[in-house]
Amino acid sequence: MDRSEQGLHTRIVHAGQSPDPVTGALTASIHRSAPFVFESLEVLDQYSAKTLPHYEYSRTTHPTGRILEAKLAALDRAEDALILASGMAAITAVLLATLGQGDHLVVTDNGYKRSLRFMSDTLPRWGIRTDLVDSREPLEAVRAAFTPATKLVFAEVPSNPNLRVIDIAALADITHAAGALLAVDATIASPYNLRPLEHRADIVIHSATKYLGGHNDVLGGVVAASLEVLQPIRDISINLGATLDPEACYLILRGIKTLGVRVERQNETALTLARWLESRPEVSCVYYPGLESDPTHALAKRQMDGYGGMLSFDLRTDLAGISRFVNALGTILFAPSLGGVESLIIHPGITVRHDLTDAERERFGYTDTLLRLAVGLEDPKDLKADLERGLAAL
Repeated sequence: MDRSEQGLHTRIVHAGQSPDPVTGALTASIHRSAPFVFESLEVLDQYSAKTLPHYEYSRTTHPTGRILEAKLAALDRAEDALILASGMAAITAVLLATLGQGDHLVVTDNGYKRSLRFMSDTLPRWGIRTDLVDSREPLEAVRAAFTPATKLVFAEVPSNPNLRVIDIAALADITHAAGALLAVDATIASPYNLRPLEHRADIVIHSATKYLGGHNDVLGGVVAASLEVLQPIRDISINLGATLDPEACYLILRGIKTLGVRVERQNETALTLARWLESRPEVSCVYYPGLESDPTHALAKRQMDGYGGMLSFDLRTDLAGISRFVNALGTILFAPSLGGVESLIIHPGITVRHDLTDAERERFGYTDTLLRLAVGLEDPKDLKADLERGLAAL
């Protein structure tokens, strides 16, 4: 049966790999070799001419990595995928491969702080202009920002930290009409909940550190796209030396096998906690697209298969109260990242307090009263009890 016709759970388990034809080994092998031997000068010449598949040097690619890339391409329904050393390596490779001096980038302004910093501070040094546009009215804002030099539109869906959802198909229509490419960072959703290429995005990016790896023990990044779009990104990643090592690829392959059951559980728990927090008087606002009160709920319901395992909320308190809340927690750990089996909570505003101005923090959604909760696999009743202790400490 063609893998592309199989259901998502089946692709999660089987896509990209099969038992070793020589040994019968069920799981992928870790190929640690840096160089690979060529049988002859003629074979090397055919490989260099791209007429014969072969491995050359692990910075280019390696067998364990190609197995992982095939699986990731199947999950996002892409022609191919590229695995890199981290999520930021994936983002920077996309930007550097698609943009050059004199080009223009449009990016929605609710997103990961390092992404926005690289786009707004680093790219202009190389003659690339970046416009950050309002993610609350993204379609109108993107359309208004376009110039003849616009080559790429970049959006996080859902966004970090306020979980804003954008109509990807509508954004793709606007972008393609202007002759530009659309890249979507779908890390927070994971391929289980959202596959942007199905909505006509050109490039999808994931931090494999999060839901794909799933255990808070490995770094990795993913870019999935058509062969034509992906090739220059692959080329520049090789030049940058951003290849992911075989051991890390193996860990992500192992993590993906349980992606479906993990994310289903995290979706359910996050929605339960979001509804409960919304009912609490100590909470002024909950940001989660699964809530009927969320302004993007109808869109998220239509575009996504689940609402994800991350939510944010504002407390009716000040920084001293936030400190008491966090210190009262026991099961939920105070740490960055998301998508792992442990529940983690972080104060986004403090993480950028010394990097952004007050105006930038407000624009990007990093208020003093905001907490971001990444739901793990613990019993929901235990997580609720832990949050109760935090609220009581206010």
